[in-house]
Amino acid sequence: MNNLRHNDRLASSRGFRLTVIVLLATSLPLFFISLNVRVLTNSETFYEWGFDNYNVETRTGLDEAALTSVASQFIDYFGDDEEFMDLRVVHEGNEIELFSEREITHMADVKDVINLVFDTLWVIGTVVIVVVAAGFFLLGRGFLPLLRSGIVWSTIAGLSVAALFGLATLIDFDTTFRLFHEVTFRNDFWKLSPSQSVLLRLFPQGFWFAATLMLVVGTAVQLGVVYGIAWWASRARGV
Repeated sequence: MNNLRHNDRLASSRGFRLTVIVLLATSLPLFFISLNVRVLTNSETFYEWGFDNYNVETRTGLDEAALTSVASQFIDYFGDDEEFMDLRVVHEGNEIELFSEREITHMADVKDVINLVFDTLWVIGTVVIVVVAAGFFLLGRGFLPLLRSGIVWSTIAGLSVAALFGLATLIDFDTTFRLFHEVTFRNDFWKLSPSQSVLLRLFPQGFWFAATLMLVVGTAVQLGVVYGIAWWASRARGV
């Protein structure tokens, strides 16, 4: 009886409710964003789609086999412990190095950001699991209304951010892309020459525009699915 009263007081505690809702509202959108970045970064199909869709074979003079090797090496680089990327392909019978020192340095910076995103995925995933497990352990089924509220607010927060970022991307992607780099990187190695940079020819701005929209839409859909599941479950249980 005392435990039930304690659980009721805990469930009705404004501080406890606010903590759970804030944790879920911030964690779920960050989790899905990080997850989608990881999926795209490690998808050879995604790289090859970009190469085909943006005529990278023509832009670079590299054949399909070389571009497939490029995609594979990018995936390997983001998964290994090497600081600098040594991107080499066979072109016209000779092995050539594709990146300049400036591009290699920039890729090291990019890898730091990617690793931060990957680490965020695991940390946020752990936070979500701990919050949900602790909620059910302490409150049992009494945690369901609170979980639903957290999911509702996470959906609202996530969709709002996705809508704003998606709108900014559609209206002025050039400025959005530049601001992202200025905020993310502490140096100017990302400022590469379009006429000389192999990196820019491999991944033209249109590629990043499409990737950004995929990230925004994918995150919005995932949040919508989670919200739909929570709504269905609450209706089914009469919560």
